[in-house]
Amino acid sequence: MEQSLFVQLIRALSAEQMEYVLHFAANPFHNQGKLKAYVPIFLQLCLGQIRHLPDQLFEKNIVYAQLFPQQPIVEGKLEKVMAEAHKIVRDSLLARQYLASENEFQQTLDFAQWIRKQGMRSRFKNLLTKLKKIHSEQPVKNPDYFQQAFLLESAIHEEESFQNQIKNDLNIHNVMYALKNFEYINRFALLNKLLIQTKVARIELSGQILPIMEESGLVSEFYLEQSPIIRINFIIFQLLRKESPDANDIEHLYQTLLQYQDVLDQERLQEFYAYLRNISVLVLHSNRQNTEVEYVLNALYKDNLARGYLHYEGKLHASRYWAVSSNALRVKDFDWAFDFIEQYKNELIDENESKDLYRFNLANYYFCTGEFQQCLDVLPDNSTFLDYMITGKSLELKCYYELDSELFTYKLESFKVFLSRTSPKILSPAKKQQLVDFANLLAQIASSIPGDKKRSDLVVKRVEMKKQAENWPWLLEKAKQIAQK
Repeated sequence: MEQSLFVQLIRALSAEQMEYVLHFAANPFHNQGKLKAYVPIFLQLCLGQIRHLPDQLFEKNIVYAQLFPQQPIVEGKLEKVMAEAHKIVRDSLLARQYLASENEFQQTLDFAQWIRKQGMRSRFKNLLTKLKKIHSEQPVKNPDYFQQAFLLESAIHEEESFQNQIKNDLNIHNVMYALKNFEYINRFALLNKLLIQTKVARIELSGQILPIMEESGLVSEFYLEQSPIIRINFIIFQLLRKESPDANDIEHLYQTLLQYQDVLDQERLQEFYAYLRNISVLVLHSNRQNTEVEYVLNALYKDNLARGYLHYEGKLHASRYWAVSSNALRVKDFDWAFDFIEQYKNELIDENESKDLYRFNLANYYFCTGEFQQCLDVLPDNSTFLDYMITGKSLELKCYYELDSELFTYKLESFKVFLSRTSPKILSPAKKQQLVDFANLLAQIASSIPGDKKRSDLVVKRVEMKKQAENWPWLLEKAKQIAQK
């Protein structure tokens, strides 16, 4: 029972939603199933347990005995009550969402369409006037605004078509204009998601999408002027299609966001800043020596952290926690990085009891500040997060190298075995190659004789040819140090 969709659903309800569900179930108009007498009682039992004993699991036999006291168990009877209760919960949530005050436009539009079908044309026109007022009073022009504009103009078109007196364009001009705006809002939002996915997952675009991509690059300036959302999405679209965006491109997008931040809703701003951060990271991955972008990204992380854009429901994702702290460490903003790691260690999604995510980030701080033994002391042995696990293994190797430890050779061989045996099951070919290059180059660095400048030049050249290798900046630094005695 605990694994049922019904239980998962009611565990997600807020206290206010639970009250609404109970009132909804008590209304005979909504509760009309064959087992309607049991549904309100069943809901009270289940919701009461969640309220007062949230950690207690639901046991089928116990719930059955409470619902049907002193009655023998009839197979499937409880499931039928649960199915009806599930429908009540679903219907109550849908009704509440639809009848919410922020959904007034859709409610008015649906009612207007019903009025029109009943032949009450004058009443329908009055409701169209109300719809125009509701639409014009929206505080921000978000995607919902443009969708509503299209629906409103379409409703006006339907009315003018019905009363066609061959005097005007039947509002088709306005419908097409609203449709184009709505199309561009959604077109660029979808294409940008696709483009970022192709870069991360390294997938090829299919033939059918390529003409759409080319066509989208020719959007008229007229439509770019209609909405900051369209303009910003178009800028992002151009950057994602560009072979090598640079720091100037990133700064241009950043300044555009600042320019329009007062007229954009928070959801859109958060989405656009996420693209800005992702594009910055892509630029860094394509050119590991672009330190200028690292500083821009560090400032961007601080700005977005203060705005609350890095959090999800008050929590930080593990990958974002690492991205912020590791970038700050790369630009040697050590004090801020340490404060960040400490300040947000209790706000991590999926952190375990031993605080492994926090310890990985703290270990990286110790490594970057040259405290290699302390890094090893706090570094967890493993992680359920793939990126953390891989980073931990390479971090351990780098520490043993820096400490000139006798365990280095053994650890390096173990890492190579991991790559050859285990990694194909969990790593993409591209990621595996980055790690293989890291291991091979590190082996060459470790086997070099200190003070051998000729050898140093050779290894430096090899490292520079493998810029996609994991930990490339560190490898280059170590290769150059070979020449030193």
